[in-house]
Amino acid sequence: MTPHDLLSQIIDACREASFVSAYAVRMIDLDILSLRVYLADNTFIDVFYNTATDKTAFALIADAQRIYGKDNAKIGWHVHPLDAPYKHIPCQPVAFSDFLAEVETLRFS
Repeated sequence: MTPHDLLSQIIDACREASFVSAYAVRMIDLDILSLRVYLADNTFIDVFYNTATDKTAFALIADAQRIYGKDNAKIGWHVHPLDAPYKHIPCQPVAFSDFLAEVETLRFS
């Protein structure tokens, strides 16, 4: 997958999610995508993807701190659970659309 492919998937997922206010691409080139997805409750999701290192990270941010996330940095795919975002619990790889659905359940249901 390229950064442009992931960006396209994120845009499609955001269009379908009523709780997404906006998104802003922070950086995109041949290897890296960095963007922020703003949510209706004044939180946001930081997205990072690097094809050279194969790193993907999705982090729900509130009050300048990660409160939930999933990424594949260092130890493979793992979740930073809402009740203990400092923990690293192994998990299956996740697409952005699935992560966004999880955030909807956690924050808007």
